[in-house]
Amino acid sequence: MAAEVNIRPVRTLYSAKQYSLFDECEVEPLPELIAQSISSEPMAHFEAPDPRGLSINGKPLGEHLEHAGLTIPLKLRPFLQSLSFAEFEARYRPGGRPPYAPRAMVGIILYGLLQGISSLRDLERLARADVGCWWLSGGIMPDHSVIGRFVHQHAESLTTEFFDQLARRTLKVTGSGTTTLAGDGTVIEAMSSRFRLMKEEALNQALAQAKEAAQANPNDAAATKRLNGLEQAQAELKSRQQKQAAKGKDPAKTQVQSNEPEAVLQPQKNSKDFRSSYKPSVLANDNRVIVACDVHPSSETEVVPGLLDRAQAMGGVETALFDAGYFSNGVLDTAEQHNIELLCPEGQSEGDDWNKQSNKQIPKSRFIYQADDDTYRCPGQQRLTRRHTCKGGKSGRAYTVYACDACSDCPLKSQCTRSESGRTLKRYDSDTQKEALRLKMDQPEPRQRYRQRQAMVEPVFSQLRGRQGLNRFRRKGLAGVKVEFALHAMAYNLSRALVAALFRALYHWLSRFMSSFDRMVDIWLSYTTDLPTSPTVENTAGFQW
Repeated sequence: MAAEVNIRPVRTLYSAKQYSLFDECEVEPLPELIAQSISSEPMAHFEAPDPRGLSINGKPLGEHLEHAGLTIPLKLRPFLQSLSFAEFEARYRPGGRPPYAPRAMVGIILYGLLQGISSLRDLERLARADVGCWWLSGGIMPDHSVIGRFVHQHAESLTTEFFDQLARRTLKVTGSGTTTLAGDGTVIEAMSSRFRLMKEEALNQALAQAKEAAQANPNDAAATKRLNGLEQAQAELKSRQQKQAAKGKDPAKTQVQSNEPEAVLQPQKNSKDFRSSYKPSVLANDNRVIVACDVHPSSETEVVPGLLDRAQAMGGVETALFDAGYFSNGVLDTAEQHNIELLCPEGQSEGDDWNKQSNKQIPKSRFIYQADDDTYRCPGQQRLTRRHTCKGGKSGRAYTVYACDACSDCPLKSQCTRSESGRTLKRYDSDTQKEALRLKMDQPEPRQRYRQRQAMVEPVFSQLRGRQGLNRFRRKGLAGVKVEFALHAMAYNLSRALVAALFRALYHWLSRFMSSFDRMVDIWLSYTTDLPTSPTVENTAGFQW
């Protein structure tokens, strides 16, 4: 007797005995269904119930949502239907049990993220109990494992092509563009325990034990998985130690997360705690639509070239606004290569002085370079002359050293340097670009335009954290974190599209109201001019508006 195979059932809401809203009318087929019918290649059949066949207490589901004021799903469904899911559907083979439609699965995930629901089990409960989710999904009820496999299977599309498609659609709905973009990043804690942080000695001990366990039990999948994870952690630790040594820091203090080595120990926002975290970054326009996003383990500036490439693919980018953390050689070079105007202060954009501030010593930006005689003029009006040059190489960039001989008698020495030989400066080739940008940011007009940055991009992370609950990632590894953040960014863009639809509806309502009011005024004026002439009536009709 053959053993029974436990196959996961495809669950949908029961709708056979419900009242139908469309008994007397024909339902137009969706565009993608038409395309499949004329395609010569066989296409997979998907489980995609029509929510218009669902009802609650004899009332169609759509009418119930409208009556209950749950209009968000009613507005989201047409938006999702306007998007193409051909790339998702192409990954399924025809035949066999029909899978859940990608459009419905994406609708469940994004609708849940809009409400701050990101747990797979909570998304499973949402699909089964939330009437608004039924309207978006047609009533399918996938379990948490199906949702997780769907995200894993379509990870590449969700972070690239589909994200760009949804962003373009949001730009069209909001009537905004990519001419001026503001960039920023934040720190989000990784899904890892702080008790798994290890230094080199502890990691080597754990690795030796894991190797013994794997050799003793070669068929033990858990032991092999742990060994592979620790080997990856060891490689990441060595890479970080090399970087720390290049900066002149003690590599022995470097730590790595044994179960999530790609996460980096770094300070949290508005807190002095150090946790293993990632740094997601976004580019947003003046309507606060996210046009590009990415995640890096520890850097906000290294993702800027990729972000600008994706933004330029959606439209022309003329100006990019970044805060002082992006005042670096890489960002300056990237803006020049992309032919984009960069507005970025070197220090805090508060008060009149936007230059870099320091309590340790007078910063380099206070020294004025004089190209005529190739010298620097210090705040004490002394000259720093050229001493020697360094060609650079693998260890660093080429630079020229400038020094001053008059530091010993300078009244500003205690604020400038602690060296007995006096203050020295290193001038790099990129300093010319920095000086030009520094001079530009001293002008009133660029400053006025730069002040838009905070209103453009800061509220994005406020909503991601406050409304969507993105205070900690739920997926492990950099690849998983990138998918999760892209999903949150897409859900956020859906909220911007909803806001645009709300304002458009309000505008149309006000337009109709004003038109009706104007007609009423015209009727009243025509009535008053036709009244019989008498002293009292003449005074009434002669009222001045």
